[in-house]
Amino acid sequence: MEDRHVKIPDLTKAAKALKLPINHLPQPCAFFSVYDGHQGHQCAEFAAKGFHMKLLKRLSADANPAAWTDERICDALREVCEELDTEFLAKFRTSPDGSTLVVALVVGTKLYTAWVGDSRLVLCQRSEMQQMLSKSVTKDHRPNLEAEAQRVKDAGGIVLDFGMGVYRVAHDGYEEKMREIRRQQVLGMGFAGKEPVALAVSRALGDRDFKAVTGKPLLVATPDVRCVQLNRTHMSMALMCDGISDVMQDDEAGAARPSEAPETSASRERSGALCGVLGGASILWLWVTTNGTMLG
Repeated sequence: MEDRHVKIPDLTKAAKALKLPINHLPQPCAFFSVYDGHQGHQCAEFAAKGFHMKLLKRLSADANPAAWTDERICDALREVCEELDTEFLAKFRTSPDGSTLVVALVVGTKLYTAWVGDSRLVLCQRSEMQQMLSKSVTKDHRPNLEAEAQRVKDAGGIVLDFGMGVYRVAHDGYEEKMREIRRQQVLGMGFAGKEPVALAVSRALGDRDFKAVTGKPLLVATPDVRCVQLNRTHMSMALMCDGISDVMQDDEAGAARPSEAPETSASRERSGALCGVLGGASILWLWVTTNGTMLG
């Protein structure tokens, strides 16, 4: 399995143990993430080990509470994604694999989420009619989106339409190479070369064959980031890889969560987090506490 996930329900406690204190931020703080690897597990594992550490180093660097605006926290999340990508490509020079990701950083009553690729965060909220509504906070980075497709083309790549709503990012000449491979196979000649790769996402960590380091930056590691103010109507959220979102609608993913949160403390300062595997794909469910914070 190429997926990885991280659960740190009490980020402040973990930060203290690492001597990277974040007590100056609104409390409580928590961190959760899902990393969906492809073509191998190295990139997902690298990101899972490094993301929260790099983030803590940034969050602990300035102890002035007033300095930590929404914009600065969002910038920190962007910087971590791009730094991880640069370091992975530099360290694993022969590794072709990559990873999408979605992270959730809770600071007080605010939820900050950053994502690269098609990993998704769905937030579940109770309506005035006491109905459970599930809505994706993130928007998948896929090549069927006009802006994403145009960026790929401007970088010298192509977007292939395989039908049935399936689009892929590939290098120019992909179709010609595939036709030649099929021709040789039909003639019984075999094929000794490397079959070209077409990816279902337009942003990811790693994937060096699609990055500027090898000539053409068809993919980028720049995340989108959002900040959501949590309140008492927010009940839970789910972080998931595309293996879940490809077969389940957002409301189905929300409904699939366990009906009861894990054991909570008497003060209700903490609620639960569970990680599940559905059909070999990862999904991380989290619950909201009564004071509007979302922790595990």
